[in-house]
Amino acid sequence: MIQRLYRYKDLLLVFIWREFLIRYKQTVIGILWAILQPLSLMLLFSFIFGVVLHMTQKNYPYTLFYFAGVLPWTFFSGATNFSVTCLSHNFNLVTKIYFPREIIPLSGVAINFIDYLIGLFVYFILLFFYSVPITWNFIWLLPLILLLIIYTTSVSLLLSALNVYYRDVKLATNFIIQFLFFATPVIYSIDSVDNRWKILLFFNPLTFIVENMRRVTIEGRGIIIWQIGAEALGIILLYIIIYKVFIRIERAFADVI
Repeated sequence: MIQRLYRYKDLLLVFIWREFLIRYKQTVIGILWAILQPLSLMLLFSFIFGVVLHMTQKNYPYTLFYFAGVLPWTFFSGATNFSVTCLSHNFNLVTKIYFPREIIPLSGVAINFIDYLIGLFVYFILLFFYSVPITWNFIWLLPLILLLIIYTTSVSLLLSALNVYYRDVKLATNFIIQFLFFATPVIYSIDSVDNRWKILLFFNPLTFIVENMRRVTIEGRGIIIWQIGAEALGIILLYIIIYKVFIRIERAFADVI
């Protein structure tokens, strides 16, 4: 992808900047919305599950536990929701000139990743506030974030391409996102799930990513090497398959859209 898009890097930056302006131009608090969304979800979950229902999640402070789960989830859901209709909404460009079509969904992934980085900064502030020690295991965040980006990019490319041919993909995506939310340990810990269902949950790559982001930051533990190796292999294979299919069918987008 990098080799293919290198000639069009300026166009990609233009799309990212355009999406940034569309999202935050003429807003009162501007880019602070990137903080407000995960922060509001974290406070909501902390109040409902911690204060009202008195659910305990290991020995973590409620705010850290839920924010660590909400942060990658908002990045994934925001990027995928953007990607579903991004090609059809830009039909005037797709039908008139040629450029690598993946630039459009990638701009959505990029702008949501900027929001994610801002939220990650807030997360580190919360870790400091709760006196969580910074250990060498925090370095594991880098491969975990990379896996999150690759997986989100793969799903975004798939949904954007499918929606060109089948417009009901947009409606189905709403259900899929809701299903994945409950299939991802955002509001619960995987340790509280019966062993019969754990294997099924780990077929969702977000389960591994969210759980281990908590593990390496809040718990200060490392990742089991064979597990991240297997997860990385699965995510990369998924990306290769989806991207090859996307490239093969993209030239027909202008005729179908």
